[in-house]
Amino acid sequence: MKEHFLELLQTDSSRAIADIIKGEVGDNQEYFNLLYSLCFSHPYPVSMRAARALQFCCEENSGLIKPFVNDLVEKLIASKVEGVRRGFLKILAENIDSYEINNSGLLIDKCFEWALSESEKPAIRYYALDILARICEKEPLLKPELLSVIDIISNDQSAAVRSKAQKVLRFVS
Repeated sequence: MKEHFLELLQTDSSRAIADIIKGEVGDNQEYFNLLYSLCFSHPYPVSMRAARALQFCCEENSGLIKPFVNDLVEKLIASKVEGVRRGFLKILAENIDSYEINNSGLLIDKCFEWALSESEKPAIRYYALDILARICEKEPLLKPELLSVIDIISNDQSAAVRSKAQKVLRFVS
């Protein structure tokens, strides 16, 4: 199956390919595990395409990512592939409760860093803000820091980041 997934992932970045893989993974944890490993064991663009397919798998069955939650944070932070980081940040933002993450402090620190970094792609910053907003629901002591970040980025060059900052502001206020 690994060779089959690799063949598909080397084809192109289309949604159709990601949907084929998502359909083949279904609820199969073994196939999901294989796809997860491809995100970190192969260079761009295969790693990015695998992360995108994995993201779609999580939309169908978020339970598949649960065994990887703690491993994921460290790999996400270490990844140099923007598409891999974006995909896994989206998975974390939409599917994971911060209490499920053993090293949530590491994730929180990195999300603050990414949210403030104008050199990061807007999607990375967007999902970092999403994660921070969700964490602030459970950890209200982080709200002042998040509000300071929102204040700093309220005039950001990226419309997506500004818009997300305003939504987060309404959410946490």
